Amino acid sequence: MKRSDIVADNSNELSDWLKNQVVAFNQDHWPVERKNVGFSICDEQGERIGGIAGRSFGNWLLIDWLWVHPEARGQGYASELLGKLEHAAATLGATKAVLDTLEFQAPQFYRRHGYEEVFAMPDYPLDGRRSYMVKML
Repeated sequence: MKRSDIVADNSNELSDWLKNQVVAFNQDHWPVERKNVGFSICDEQGERIGGIAGRSFGNWLLIDWLWVHPEARGQGYASELLGKLEHAAATLGATKAVLDTLEFQAPQFYRRHGYEEVFAMPDYPLDGRRSYMVKML
């Protein structure tokens, strides 16, 4: 394969293409399927007011997103969503869960649910803190 010029490419298309290439390469080394797992919650009118999404990947639940509408917070929805996701992942074989959260988001919430910080990035992205947390399921 002959080399061509390197050009700037800040596109989402490049990022998605690279991700797909790395995932395909990894599959040759880890024959484990990633299975999407998620739950949403709706109000009385059927409008989505929250949800949680992640992936079961071998022994791990990889939690990507958890969000509840500000007007619906404090009613236990986030705890219920988290519990359902953990249970669903456990039925798929996950024995551990991992997530990351920012200091102004929900580290205390996750600690209350048994998550422990295993790594933190201070000064993220400037003067905040990003915490990576793990829990045995």
